[in-house]
Amino acid sequence: MEPPSLASFDPVYCADSLEFCPFDAKQRFLVGTYQLLKTGNAADQGATDDNQELTSADAQRVGRIYVCDVAAGESSGLAIVERQRIETSAIFDIKWSYNLVSGRELVGVACADGRVHVYAADDSSKDSYLSLLGVSNSESTSMCCSLDWSNRLAESSSPEIVASQSDGTLQILKLGDSCVETIHEWHAHDAEAWISSFDYWNTSTVYSGGDDARFKGWDLRMGIGSAVLNSRRHQAGVCSIQSNFHRQFMVATGSYDETVMIWDTRNMRAPTAEFNVGGGVWRLKWHPEEPTQLLVGAMYGGFHVLDVAVGGLRPLERAPLPGAGYAVAVGRQVSFMKHESIAYGADWCQASDDPEAGWLVGTCSFYDHSVHLWRRPK
Repeated sequence: MEPPSLASFDPVYCADSLEFCPFDAKQRFLVGTYQLLKTGNAADQGATDDNQELTSADAQRVGRIYVCDVAAGESSGLAIVERQRIETSAIFDIKWSYNLVSGRELVGVACADGRVHVYAADDSSKDSYLSLLGVSNSESTSMCCSLDWSNRLAESSSPEIVASQSDGTLQILKLGDSCVETIHEWHAHDAEAWISSFDYWNTSTVYSGGDDARFKGWDLRMGIGSAVLNSRRHQAGVCSIQSNFHRQFMVATGSYDETVMIWDTRNMRAPTAEFNVGGGVWRLKWHPEEPTQLLVGAMYGGFHVLDVAVGGLRPLERAPLPGAGYAVAVGRQVSFMKHESIAYGADWCQASDDPEAGWLVGTCSFYDHSVHLWRRPK
């Protein structure tokens, strides 16, 4: 049975990113939005703000970050309370640093101005929870499509950030005194590089996916001239990748071909499992505590929770996979289909607030600019 929506929120602009804060027990989350606003000739011709087909010459890409708290609602439901709103360039991706950086809670935002914006969180401020810390010094004229942090499993006072661009380039960034410094940049894909991600168990390895249908791997120790992995197993653009931070050697990828693939990084000739979710896979998120649970944003196919079962591991065991060539079985556990537009942003709440009721999930969709909270049944 499909879970009910427990609360909803309209961010006005088209919504494509949602990220729960990993540090705050108050169940706080961020929503990122993307909107084309009419300018010049389009304004004279009466084009509407909701028209996302405007050309770059006729429109300005703008966005907002919403800081939202989950609160108790009526009739055992929940409520979404807006705490802060920040005007930005249009947003493609938001990612928290899951470890403190020099004692600070940081979050990165990939924007249409081609740069990564890094914000610091301060819970002592009532009205300004997020404040801008720095912006990448890239001179790219393309759009920044994604980012990821290197410090998911290990604390670092100077973590790296990988970012991907719409012109197919990848960047390795590092926090500097007054900006986010670009330390490496290279051409990685022959079309939009939709997604970039670290291998959390071996952060010298970076993965990327592009509209050229390529899933690539890069070993930063060997330079950036050529990929150590160049797979075309997916039949369309690769737009989501995440390393499993519970299980070493496991990576999930998703594509416009509507397929989620599970890979063993010790043998990348072919995936160990494939599962069709019925829509292009824009977002993949492993559960914060349960290694088998994978949240999927499947564009026109809604949102789903998959169970990625591996023989020989108990459900909550945090350990490397036993042996090479392991057996993986993937099944659909639950779906949420109440969004009326493209299913993009999705995330798990980072702590269980009510184990008996089920785990809290946040999702958002594009043209209907809607955010929903719902629970995966226990």
